Amino acid sequence: MGGEGRPGLWARRTVPGDGTLQGYRNGYEPRKVHTAEGRSIERQVPHVRDTLESFESAWLAAIGRRSSRLVERKPLLYGKGMSQRGIEEARVEALGGEATGRCVIHEVCRSLRSDFEGWQNRDLSVFQVLYLFLDGIYPTLRPEDKRKVAVLCAYGMLWNGRNVLRHRAVGDKERTACWEASLEDMKRRGLNVPLLTVIAGNAGVRKAVEKKLSGSLIQRCQVHKMRNLINTLPPMARPTLRKLLQAAFTARTYQEGLAPARTIIAAYRETFPEAMTCLERDLEECLTALKFPFLHRRQIRAANLLERLFGEGKRRTKIIPRFSSEVSGLSLIFAVLVEASEGWRGVRMKPYIEERRKHMAVDPDSAGEDPDLVKLTA
Repeated sequence: MGGEGRPGLWARRTVPGDGTLQGYRNGYEPRKVHTAEGRSIERQVPHVRDTLESFESAWLAAIGRRSSRLVERKPLLYGKGMSQRGIEEARVEALGGEATGRCVIHEVCRSLRSDFEGWQNRDLSVFQVLYLFLDGIYPTLRPEDKRKVAVLCAYGMLWNGRNVLRHRAVGDKERTACWEASLEDMKRRGLNVPLLTVIAGNAGVRKAVEKKLSGSLIQRCQVHKMRNLINTLPPMARPTLRKLLQAAFTARTYQEGLAPARTIIAAYRETFPEAMTCLERDLEECLTALKFPFLHRRQIRAANLLERLFGEGKRRTKIIPRFSSEVSGLSLIFAVLVEASEGWRGVRMKPYIEERRKHMAVDPDSAGEDPDLVKLTA
């Protein structure tokens, strides 16, 4: 730092107009600097007088500048579930510095908001979706809300087999109008009509898909359906009915699943009328996955990936009674869901699957060979 204020450097500066020289160094002065990691250090800096502009040490500016690694780590820890206080305590313990206060963490985590805004408005036409999954999570999002609101989420399996988190939107509830607005926004940004859309069973999302994604097949989440059915049965009957329903849901073909399911309805309609009415209501949608290649059925018969993401989102948001604003809540949920979705594995795309999906795009009920299914039953 001593070289920064040497006399020769400042002697070359002149006063505009008369050309006289001005500026000289007069020893050193102490200055305390707070580093990005929270330490406070004291250094002797050149004391410069009578200069046209104030002297600022480039070395001190570099010491106080936040490192890119620190900037990256704090939002990551925040999204993984650590509170602002927890991040500060861990940093102080690890680095031995003084606490920088909540304002530093708040400023760094503001980067999540800009990342979220860019992600929420990105072009979706570059993602050709084969299977689309829709569901909602209910956090306490806004300070003025007396009840939880719906955050509508969507992710897609692409034609190349990759999984991608696609979209999030706020809705009062999972009503038709809310889902229609969410799907319309995705279509505006380039969403194609997928071959299959997997839903949890909400009537609002079904109507929205039929209107906004006309031509897409609908798969009713079998996990949600099974849960609803079992809850209407007495405990003694649950093991038997669960086994029968599971056999129908995982049959070799669509017709081989439809026939036994209708037999179950006929056999138990008098004994368990409510459960059988529930099963009959959207039976065909529960079995849509059986029309698709065997290798993909496990991934598309239910919205399990979204359920796991929602579990991670609830784990992080339950420690926050109420967010300070809607943007802060959505930004945090965005960070949690995106980080969790990075570990997703896609689906395998074999040559016969490529041909099969092309035929199904024209005729969903067309028959086709499935070597993996033949191998399984051989």
